[in-house]
Amino acid sequence: SNICTNQGLVVTASTIYMSLLGPEGLKRVAASSHANTRTLLDKLCAIPGVKRAFSAASFHETVIQLDAPAGEILRALQAQGILGGLDLSASYPELGQAILVCATETKTAADLDLYAQQLARVLSKRREGPPCAYKS
Repeated sequence: SNICTNQGLVVTASTIYMSLLGPEGLKRVAASSHANTRTLLDKLCAIPGVKRAFSAASFHETVIQLDAPAGEILRALQAQGILGGLDLSASYPELGQAILVCATETKTAADLDLYAQQLARVLSKRREGPPCAYKS
């Protein structure tokens, strides 16, 4: 089936990537992903209406909670060309309006700044005026 073919391709691509990196390269990628996610989390939690869902340490992905509907916010970010994360509100309703976010080694400081700026803008606009036009 196509699903099995797609999974095989992902495994092959991942194996090639990791073998080209080697042990030291893989350590650098892991450290970069961890640092980027930590930086992103700090930037996002400085925005009014955003907080950490968990106080425990994280590696390369983490959960944030919003004071606005996660789906609406993610659609508004997507309209700006930003994949803002995974909406967890339906799968984990006990977390409220939660988003799983990550920042891999492929993201630059400018990418992280842009994400934080756009999230702050979207949340601010939502508080200032009528509800966001991006409805589910």
